[in-house]
Amino acid sequence: MLRKVRAALIISGLWVLCWVPLGRALDDVLTDILAPGPRIDDPRLGMVPWAIWGALSRLGFAIVLGLRERGRPVDTLSAFRVLSWGAVGSAVLPMLYTVYTLFTWPGFPGPGSLLWLVTLLPVAISALLGVVCAGVTLVLMRAGTAR
Repeated sequence: MLRKVRAALIISGLWVLCWVPLGRALDDVLTDILAPGPRIDDPRLGMVPWAIWGALSRLGFAIVLGLRERGRPVDTLSAFRVLSWGAVGSAVLPMLYTVYTLFTWPGFPGPGSLLWLVTLLPVAISALLGVVCAGVTLVLMRAGTAR
């Protein structure tokens, strides 16, 4: 049991280390595109949400992977399936938020609006980062079983 908790914490830390720099760079690019102009905020300000988002996405990935691939040895897992579970597990949180926003925000515009696309952008970003992190996780898991 202690080994599983340790492995979960290590993988969570790796996901946070992956999400923070990629998310921060993406945050800077998207901010320049969507809201051009000078920024006054602290450069470290955007790291905390990305770290939390990375840890929660890792949790989503672990839950989905644990439910769907339970009992299978790491060396028999298909890379495509693990990458798919990384995308699905990481996109769960922003998708739930999008659905929540859709049903609770009065006057939320329809699917053809720019606001809808901006709302779905975090889902796509999360899925992409989930695929990258799931790939790194799979490589590390297979390297650990090879020893």
